Amino acid sequence: MVTLPADFPSAAERAAFDRLLADAERQGAISVVKGRGEAQHLTERIRLRDAALLYEFLGRIPAVERARAAVSRLWASVAPKHTDAIRARDSIIDGWLRGERPFSISFEQADQAVEFITALDAVLARDPMDRRDLRTYSGQTTGNTKLLERCASRIINFLKQIGKLDADLSDNEAMASLGLEKFSQPVLMAGPVRLAGVDFAGLVYVGLPPEQAPAIEPAGAIRSILTIENLASFNRHVREALQVDDVVVYTGGFPSRAVAAALVAISRWPGITRIHHWGDIDEGGLRIALHLTSLVPIPVLPHLMNPALARLYGTPGKASRKIDLLPGHPWQSLAIFLGGDDARFLEQEKIDPKPIATVEAVS
Repeated sequence: MVTLPADFPSAAERAAFDRLLADAERQGAISVVKGRGEAQHLTERIRLRDAALLYEFLGRIPAVERARAAVSRLWASVAPKHTDAIRARDSIIDGWLRGERPFSISFEQADQAVEFITALDAVLARDPMDRRDLRTYSGQTTGNTKLLERCASRIINFLKQIGKLDADLSDNEAMASLGLEKFSQPVLMAGPVRLAGVDFAGLVYVGLPPEQAPAIEPAGAIRSILTIENLASFNRHVREALQVDDVVVYTGGFPSRAVAAALVAISRWPGITRIHHWGDIDEGGLRIALHLTSLVPIPVLPHLMNPALARLYGTPGKASRKIDLLPGHPWQSLAIFLGGDDARFLEQEKIDPKPIATVEAVS
């Protein structure tokens, strides 16, 4: 039952509305309930008699039928191969039929759903060794050079929801970790390393082509491996604190796929039993460190990242989200500190670089 509006802008509009009601009643779609006594000439309420007849009278298609038509269109337009893309498509279908907007896509935006599933399937199917740049890969796999960029936020959010990407990655970091960049950045590295027979030990640092970085080899005895999160600290360390038998790798925040592949290769060098990491002392820096630990088969230890330094040079901040690590984990003390009421945050640029040997000697 519907209650009528109390007022109309004009008598003419009220009369037009009454004629519309009378026509709908004659079609059998509604029943018009009049008032009583002195108000018997006025329409008081409207009762629905036949929804299908009312839709027909108004020239409208029921939402459920439009949703089913959109589902049929989605089924006919895209056939994903990857199981997670199939999962995303099915969740869209289920949501539409429940009157929802999964991934912020309504059934009236079926074209967007087709694009999203097409792009997601292409991203999930990408070979880790595929070095095509973002737009070339997008064009050759989807037929649209900009489709992956257009759908990037939805793809990243979905992959975060299902645990395939770290929740704290920015869109750019997430795309880089998937190997999807307009052109991958060189892998910056310093120390006694060699690639394709060329020894780079005499250079301050070298930028290796992303597709060749995993083939890096030691060019001499290696004492330690250090990864550095921020570019300014990397530049200072390789000029001020690099030892002749140390290798330093710039991660650029969360490491790209090329950096990750290079670190995995380095972790397998003879005699390499651990990697050190230097980054910001905050939640983001801790998550980058823990991400590194998930990439390589050897321990990743903190370098210039401890509560004592943060208390000396850091600034107070709101406690980070608690990250529970097992007792004895090399990053447990920092995780507890950052999750406590006395948490302090420290940008690594505020600390002068120091060789790993110096820090280990006093720790």
